[in-house]
Amino acid sequence: MKYFKHMMDDRVLYFRPESDPNTSFPHDPMNMDCARMLEEVEAGEAEIVEVDDTPVPTWEDHRIAAYGSWREQLDMMYHGTWQDHVAAVKSAHPKP
Repeated sequence: MKYFKHMMDDRVLYFRPESDPNTSFPHDPMNMDCARMLEEVEAGEAEIVEVDDTPVPTWEDHRIAAYGSWREQLDMMYHGTWQDHVAAVKSAHPKP
């Protein structure tokens, strides 16, 4: 059996996708689920797998960063370059 270790802010949470991936429990030996997990791991019946929590930027995230601030966009509108800028950003970061 596998338990997945997930970092949330400064807390460690564990979950088992086989049972219910939406149910997690904290790293606290006083917690019954955590105590059972630690016993299973110590007995060699289970393992803890660390989950990579690195966020993967989406095309939306890339577009938001590329558009620039609203001040920069207003300046582009004033100088007449905004439409070309928006077209270039959409071309560089297309929807999937």
